[in-house]
Amino acid sequence: MSNYDVFGIGTALVDYFCRTTDRFLEKNGLIKGASNFVSREKLDEIQAKLADSIFACFPGDNARNTCEGVAHLGGRSAYAGRIAVDTDGKIFEESLRKQGIASFLEKGPGRTGKIIALITRDGQRTFAVDLGNGKDYSGYPATGIKKSNFLYLTSITLFTDGAVSRSARDAMDAAEGNDVRISISLESPPLVEEKKDRLWRILTHADVLFTNEEELKALTGSKDDRAAKELAEEIDIVCLKKGEMGSSIFTKGEEFHIPAFPANVVDTTGAGDFYAAGFLFGLSRGKSIKESGLLGAQLAKKVIEKFGATLVEEI
Repeated sequence: MSNYDVFGIGTALVDYFCRTTDRFLEKNGLIKGASNFVSREKLDEIQAKLADSIFACFPGDNARNTCEGVAHLGGRSAYAGRIAVDTDGKIFEESLRKQGIASFLEKGPGRTGKIIALITRDGQRTFAVDLGNGKDYSGYPATGIKKSNFLYLTSITLFTDGAVSRSARDAMDAAEGNDVRISISLESPPLVEEKKDRLWRILTHADVLFTNEEELKALTGSKDDRAAKELAEEIDIVCLKKGEMGSSIFTKGEEFHIPAFPANVVDTTGAGDFYAAGFLFGLSRGKSIKESGLLGAQLAKKVIEKFGATLVEEI
């Protein structure tokens, strides 16, 4: 029996949420609605200015979110990444412990990754981001990967400048050599479009692909079902997430439509990560593709009904 349903590798970070104004964004050179990658000095300056407006703090990263979802369902998950010996590193490490996620964290010099999510009055989010030393993760957790049913990676992890991208690809080699299924989630349409030629070569090794319509368009030039069906000729399972319209899942010769569950939407952050968690957990435990898709949809419903990409209370 495998030790883990899902083994995730990512860039560990902590998310801080605050409310601000359009004028603040303009004065600090932040592009509204975008992920603005800034120096740690700039990030510290922004956080200091908004200290009284910060109202929530949660551990972040797509792979961590997915590992949390698996653990929430009673599954076994493991996470690998790099943190620093600082307050944010402690927050991240403690969150894994509390949620029963096996930790393959390494600690190194520098600062733990951080995101400040700035929410304006219209509800739109703007992100100030520094991945910190998360991009320098250089581990090779082959022992953990070999004991897993699925390896989970994102396009961001695979193409971040730094050692983590090499570690992610080494992890894929370990997975392939030990009959561990590989799942990849596309993240950030601009990144997908920029790296699509190299990404195509990587995706041929994936068993499960998660994508939303904009990411699919960035990869293939089209966001309709036909493009996803064509991908399913090369990848065993393709999950196309469609927000409030649910999701469509494609395999060679089969397709399934999974409706979105009615929800009192508070915050859609992390919906895709938790969908992936439910789906992979289902497959790992022998459920059908449709049953697994429904598990994913149910978990996504839960996370969008609370604030932050987590199902636990603030750390």
